[in-house]
Amino acid sequence: MTTPVLDHAAASRLIPGTGTLSARPLPQGRFNTCWHLSGSGRSYLLKVNHREGEPHLRRMADAMTDAAARGVAVPRVLDVGHDRDLGPYLLQEWIEGRTFAEAREADAVDPALWPALGQQIALLHTEQVAAAATPVSRTRQLSDLLSQADRHALIPDDLAEAARRRGTLLAERLGEQLMVNTHQDIHPDNILIRPGGQIALLDFDHATTAEDASDFVKIDRWCLTSPEDRRLLLDAYWQQRGRPADPRFEQRLAFHRLVIHLSYFLYWHGRDPTQIPGCTAALRDELE
Repeated sequence: MTTPVLDHAAASRLIPGTGTLSARPLPQGRFNTCWHLSGSGRSYLLKVNHREGEPHLRRMADAMTDAAARGVAVPRVLDVGHDRDLGPYLLQEWIEGRTFAEAREADAVDPALWPALGQQIALLHTEQVAAAATPVSRTRQLSDLLSQADRHALIPDDLAEAARRRGTLLAERLGEQLMVNTHQDIHPDNILIRPGGQIALLDFDHATTAEDASDFVKIDRWCLTSPEDRRLLLDAYWQQRGRPADPRFEQRLAFHRLVIHLSYFLYWHGRDPTQIPGCTAALRDELE
């Protein structure tokens, strides 16, 4: 991968009065080209996105601002726009801490992380929106994903039919539920553990309105390591939301886990087709 080169003069225009900026490229960005900027004792995160452009960055900034208004710990958005040299950009404050991935690598994950994370997700989900998920909308979502995958012959026919049967059955059982604002990409690199153990959520590229359970799919898959951790997370989540646990939560989770498995076929088809066999194996495991 080629290391991106930053136009320092252009970046300095975005942050006047900081003197000489130091810049460190952050290679982890999948959708955005990112730099950690420092100057005059302050630090920033600069994201540039030529692929999805300014509208995408503005939607992400709006999602972060709305989350912050509900008490979610997120980096503060400082500016978003289009620079004549940089292109579409998002500038936000830099929050000190280390990601869950880094803490796990160092074997330094405190169990107190789980209730803190559960509370942050609950705050994000606090406000229900007018739109509702229904058996019809879920079945349509499932059908659309399978149709797109079929156009590119990405999923074996028997596996696609099994996914359709399983997904349709779940979609019909789940009834109607008001949706909430969700993150949709809570995984080890997007959970920041701040000094003192507070939790912040990063990278709202996928933020959208959806069913609450959908925000737990990637946590279940890539973060949780024991039933006790899961209990701590979900107990704190429901307590913060001020309601009893949804009796259909596990079924909702199973539906959205299936949807995300299917979406990976389309994602990797356009980016790295060598990942498709792994997607096929994961879907087969899910259905078995």
